Amino acid sequence: MELKELIRGAHHLVEAKEKKRITQDAMAHRIGVGHRTYLEYQRGTNAPLAMKALLNLLNLLDDDEIVKVVREWGETKEVSNDDDQQN
Repeated sequence: MELKELIRGAHHLVEAKEKKRITQDAMAHRIGVGHRTYLEYQRGTNAPLAMKALLNLLNLLDDDEIVKVVREWGETKEVSNDDDQQN
């Protein structure tokens, strides 16, 4: 499966989870990239090495370990956003 297919699939899963359509622009903002960059990810014309490396690393982990990594990232991101809002 190509990276662009994973990104599209994840986008659709988020939409299904939230029971609403999410524009590319809104999703790009939510993940912290520009609209054009996100569009390039979905088209497969931009596939950053770090993203590929992360997927390769996650592939080496068990499901529970992946959930732990993702949750820790989410917690770190929330703390970072709180710090940004205070400054």
